[in-house]
Amino acid sequence: MTRRLGPALGAVLVLGLLAGCGSGARTSGTPQSEYDLSAPAPADNSGGGTPGKRGAGESAGIAPNAPIPPDQKPEPVAPNSISPQRQLIRTARLELKAADVAEAVGRGKDAATRAGGFAGAEETRESRATLTLRVPSDKLDPVLEELAKLGEVTVRDVRSTDVTDQLVDTQSRIASQKASVERVRALLERANTVGEVVQVEGELTRRQAELESLQKRLESMSNQVAMSTVTLAVTRTGAPPPKADSGFLSGLASGWNALLAFGSALLTGIGAVLPFAVLLAIPVLALVIWLRRRKPAAVPGGPVAAEE
Repeated sequence: MTRRLGPALGAVLVLGLLAGCGSGARTSGTPQSEYDLSAPAPADNSGGGTPGKRGAGESAGIAPNAPIPPDQKPEPVAPNSISPQRQLIRTARLELKAADVAEAVGRGKDAATRAGGFAGAEETRESRATLTLRVPSDKLDPVLEELAKLGEVTVRDVRSTDVTDQLVDTQSRIASQKASVERVRALLERANTVGEVVQVEGELTRRQAELESLQKRLESMSNQVAMSTVTLAVTRTGAPPPKADSGFLSGLASGWNALLAFGSALLTGIGAVLPFAVLLAIPVLALVIWLRRRKPAAVPGGPVAAEE
């Protein structure tokens, strides 16, 4: 009888020790706040506790394992929603000479409009104009050929930048950020105190701002891929036509300009002649001195003495 009770008592002692260790493990550790965004979130609610609230050690952050209510799960995003074709941002610069700058600019605008684009910034002067055009990327080459016929082409520069990887990365980050925002919204609905609401709302605002920034970046790159930018610079080939000025102020300005031109020409002439004048003055001065020395002196008692 004693031999049979020995193994049974040993098994009971082992089970008691295991139960004590398990209870100590569940009660040990420092409790964490229900909405501590820095702690990782468990995958389920198996740790027990009141339904609708998170137990000790759980978090209201957006950890990948945070549970999401079935009615608030974000819609899955297709991983290959961006076309596998390479995405290029194309830009071009075209400089040409034309007899009529205004006409060339007007025809350039018409070419962009017919291709489905539009004209942007424009700077027009008397003999030069700069125009920015936006045209569909698939029609960039035909538009450049049409613009080249407006005059004599002096510069033609076409560049392409591959942004396929950037677009794919940005779209992937947007999908992840949307799921992150939805998780924080789900946690906001389960907040019970004012402190928890403020903490979760602050995190939600920050993540929504990041999502909007990513969406604007994706939109900007997509627009640059879809529409190419063409910078058209036109220079007049001939001299600009003279202006017909009239009136007192115009005459006064013309007279002043004429006076300045005359004075400048006079000073230029004097400066050109001065070296020759100095060179010729030396022999002329010597000749004058020699002639004065050869002049006969007056005879004393001349005609005046004879009359007496």
